[in-house]
Amino acid sequence: MDFISSILKYPFMQNALIVGFLSSICCGTIGTYIVNKKMVFISSSISHASYGGIGIGLYLISVFDLPVKDPILFALVFSIFSGILILLLKDKFNLKDDLSIGIIMTFGMAVGIIFSFMTPGYQADLSTYLFGNILLSNKENIIMLLLLDITIIIVFFIFYKSIIYSSFDENFYNIYGVPVKFINYLLIILISSAIIINIKTIGIILIISILTIPQATASLLVKKYYLIIIFSGIFSFLGILSGLYFSYSLNIPSGPAIILSLTIILLFTKGFRKIFLKTT
Repeated sequence: MDFISSILKYPFMQNALIVGFLSSICCGTIGTYIVNKKMVFISSSISHASYGGIGIGLYLISVFDLPVKDPILFALVFSIFSGILILLLKDKFNLKDDLSIGIIMTFGMAVGIIFSFMTPGYQADLSTYLFGNILLSNKENIIMLLLLDITIIIVFFIFYKSIIYSSFDENFYNIYGVPVKFINYLLIILISSAIIINIKTIGIILIISILTIPQATASLLVKKYYLIIIFSGIFSFLGILSGLYFSYSLNIPSGPAIILSLTIILLFTKGFRKIFLKTT
């Protein structure tokens, strides 16, 4: 009851709940594409590389006293650049995925560490970006997530079949006129955006979990693509809501609490499926 009353009483709890709901929409949708396309490690590389944008943003804001005080926009640009660069290294220079992933991830982290070190003063906000704190969400986060959700819904509505085709066998469907490369670059931009805009919810280190664990849970119960998207969104929100409860009740960081909740839901669903659906 204390948890429910705090949601009704405190604006920061209400913001966290709204952000959690909006995050579940974009993460459920984009995460389904990531899992089916087998882009988990590419997405993880983008999230780690985004630290370069965080470091550059903190440095420029501090040194030049920019009116923008949140480095999230710098991280967004840097992440989109990193994601596109990974695809370009593969398409234009024939580098293997694991090699391009390693290059971009370590480069981004190195840039972030260097600029963070060069930034004057102590940067207390760094832990928020690394580990996440959904309780610090504000109206700007809500607006950015809402715009991202609308964009993702429109893109998936228009290109739904092409997205499905490119997720499973892009070489085959490319022969039949499916704009595979266009879809790949469009979705890598959306993936990068989803990662960065949700950083404050989960954090750079753990963000890939909310893009994969709900999808793994959903795939235990349903197989159709659109149903996996829907169930992934539901499981994402349940994980965020229960993580918020554990964070509030036990006074622990919200990011890890959300991931722990998502993992418990996955294990519970796996057990439910095995016992009641008689499958393995």
